[in-house]
Amino acid sequence: MKNGFTLVEVLVAVFIIGVLTMMMLLNYRTGQDQASLTRSAAAFETDVRRTQNLAVASQEFGGSIPCGYGIHYLGVRTFALYAGGLGGSANCQASNHNFQSGLDSVYQDMKIIEPGVVFKSAFPDIFFEPPDPTTYINNSRSAGVSITIELCLETDLNTCRNLIIDTAGRIVIQ
Repeated sequence: MKNGFTLVEVLVAVFIIGVLTMMMLLNYRTGQDQASLTRSAAAFETDVRRTQNLAVASQEFGGSIPCGYGIHYLGVRTFALYAGGLGGSANCQASNHNFQSGLDSVYQDMKIIEPGVVFKSAFPDIFFEPPDPTTYINNSRSAGVSITIELCLETDLNTCRNLIIDTAGRIVIQ
């Protein structure tokens, strides 16, 4: 009686191990992509909440207290936090709350933290006016107005995490 394995048995075992390894590597990459999206969405949510907090605190900027603070889309990976001024209006409530180049000041240029994650499309300006803060989306504070900002994989724009912001000041990641 012979001890050992036949060549066919060894090849089948190597094939099975190879298939299992390949499946594990593919799942690992998918998990990494999902983790990148989750981290990017959480970081962007933190930036939105930071902007809200700047407005609540009425943080001084450029030697004066602005009408509030907002977020302005710049590109697929970049956005700006801005300090909103009067823009020629008599008071903050009557001013245009969308970013106005030359009238509003950029507080800080920002970018998505993870490589390979982008905004799926441009989004309207989000502005927070103290003291509550009142939330404006595209210069509107009407009840029930909301936007969905999609952060997606650059290689697959159908794999996304959504950040939903409404004029009641709620911020939710989906």
